[in-house]
Amino acid sequence: MVQTVEAWLIADPDALASYYGQGFQRSALSKRQNVEAIPKTELVPSLDRATQRTQKGQYHKIRHCSDLLSRLNPEKVRSRARHCELLFTTLEARIRE
Repeated sequence: MVQTVEAWLIADPDALASYYGQGFQRSALSKRQNVEAIPKTELVPSLDRATQRTQKGQYHKIRHCSDLLSRLNPEKVRSRARHCELLFTTLEARIRE
């Protein structure tokens, strides 16, 4: 189960790099394929390190998260987050009913 939304953010480093621009440190993010397995205690600190030298400044959940979510590639997130895939699959099935 996803512990925090930051796992889904990390699933699409390209969206993060595009949003934060110059100074974004992609290497600070976990390379784990299953982002939902990244311990909660590692997620925000890795985003903090990746974004600390950017024009938008260090990651801030209130100021950045909703905009970031709208920029994510759903296919990338679904491929790296099993519960995200399950959520989307379930919602799609319900909509078709």
